[in-house]
Amino acid sequence: MPPVTREEFDILAAQTGLPLSQAQKDTLFDVYPTLQKILTTAAAPMPREAEPSLIFYPEVR
Repeated sequence: MPPVTREEFDILAAQTGLPLSQAQKDTLFDVYPTLQKILTTAAAPMPREAEPSLIFYPEVR
């Protein structure tokens, strides 16, 4: 995914309708690349072995 320019980010922030200060926009812009990486990783398909029902072992009392 190509990096987002400051102008593009400002447009995205304006579209949210949230009343953000310039300091808040600066903070969000700084972490935006990290957020993009997290979203890419979280959206990736998981192998069947990672299915919770296959890795969960209930405690038997």
